[in-house]
Amino acid sequence: MYRRISVHLDHGFDCARRTQVALALARRHQAELVGLYATSAPPQYYYGESVLLSRTLSVIRDLQTQNRDAVHKAFLEAAAALDVPAAVRGVDNGSPSACVALLGRTSDLIVVSQENPDDIEAAHEIEFVEQTLLTAGRPVLVVPSSGDFPVIGERVLYCWDGSREAARALADAAPLLRAASHLVVLTMDEGAASRKGAAVPFADLASYCVAQGMPAPEHVCRDIKGVGVGSTILNAAADHSADLIVMGAYGHSKLREWAMGGATASILASMTVPIMFSH
Repeated sequence: MYRRISVHLDHGFDCARRTQVALALARRHQAELVGLYATSAPPQYYYGESVLLSRTLSVIRDLQTQNRDAVHKAFLEAAAALDVPAAVRGVDNGSPSACVALLGRTSDLIVVSQENPDDIEAAHEIEFVEQTLLTAGRPVLVVPSSGDFPVIGERVLYCWDGSREAARALADAAPLLRAASHLVVLTMDEGAASRKGAAVPFADLASYCVAQGMPAPEHVCRDIKGVGVGSTILNAAADHSADLIVMGAYGHSKLREWAMGGATASILASMTVPIMFSH
């Protein structure tokens, strides 16, 4: 079971949705929930600034402190109402992703939201979710920016391609998968090039899942030709009524993902159910 779960806290309206998801998970696992307060970097003083600018920055800092205190209070009250042990952590500088990655390393799981450009009060930076995935060293559960998710992990779609990222994702998600009622393993046919070399037999993967106390998995193979990896995954999740997708993130270098396009970026842009990523 997960013993400590972290959730990203900020002033955005998506914060409440992911906090409820994190609280439900923490309650199910009898885990401590840690709120990681990470907002935009505070304003800095600059050489030659005027007295007026100095006073303006002081007012902004005071407002940020008030907002931070309000977020902390709401989070702790929500946890207390569900009898979930909770604490809040934060740092005074650095980017939001750096803060979440740093403080989240002492947790079993980090919960964040899909980036939402309409959530103007959220702690935004370029590729916040991606940077957190790449640097945290912990599995990251990403909650879509729309929809309600009262149940997560009953019906799970797991993406398997034999990679180290996919293997790690299976291990990272094990506490959730042991409680699942149905597990579908999705493999994708990318043509002759993808079939070269040795591959792990599905029977070995299935026997490992059963040995770990997970449901005996159902195997589904999809051809991605003309569809793409991201759409294939989301379509399979819809077809099998999955309430959670488990997959590895950035199996290729970030440069190759940027130049060629990749499943991680594609699915982050159009996700419809929560996804647990491992890198």
